[in-house]
Amino acid sequence: VEIVTDQYRLMPESVTFPQAAGVYVGAMTAYHGLVQRGQLQKGETVLVTGAAGGMGVAAIQVAKALGATVIAAAGSDQKLSVLQANTGVDHVVNYKTENLRDAVLERTGGRGADVIYEIVGGDVFKQCVRCVNPAGGARLLVIGFAGGTIPTLPVNMALIKGFSLVGVRAGAQLALNPELKLDFIRWLERQQRAGQLVPYVHNAYNIAHHKDAFMSLVDRSVVGKAVISISPNAKM
Repeated sequence: VEIVTDQYRLMPESVTFPQAAGVYVGAMTAYHGLVQRGQLQKGETVLVTGAAGGMGVAAIQVAKALGATVIAAAGSDQKLSVLQANTGVDHVVNYKTENLRDAVLERTGGRGADVIYEIVGGDVFKQCVRCVNPAGGARLLVIGFAGGTIPTLPVNMALIKGFSLVGVRAGAQLALNPELKLDFIRWLERQQRAGQLVPYVHNAYNIAHHKDAFMSLVDRSVVGKAVISISPNAKM
């Protein structure tokens, strides 16, 4: 067995094992996207799409820890209620029942979003282009295509609205730039020692109930992360 020691960090006493298991990848992507790529500033407004998933919840929590105003967009009122109760999000939008552009402008007093953390792709991405702060300098972060459709962008929209389209691929970039990864780890450790970033875990399943954990993903009932806990006496 080969152990790469620089891949391990001490777990803060304030964090449970399920929380520790669920935080790293999502928080790393969020920090790389919002800070290292998106240059998020305290007081700016962040729109997070696909906000009820694990990556979305991490982005909400990282953005709030950085002092941003956060709008969470998802397609379920029930999931948005969970986000309101557990993540400190400032505003929510159901993009299945509301026009995303109109809702974002209404929540921001007509200003729009300074940074958009776009996870879904497809039509949601197209709507996000119209949610940017038109004053110039907004950043539209391409995180992924969870909806299954890779969108296209009429580049004249970037010209007219003065925003930057920024690709975010945390794993590859941090592997190429170890200092960026170290910057994230130091930030995360400071936040967790101060109790400022408490990962939200939807449910922790004993490994004996691993099928229930996977079914919760299939039926899309999970908000944030579902974690499988391994205990010495557990049976598959």
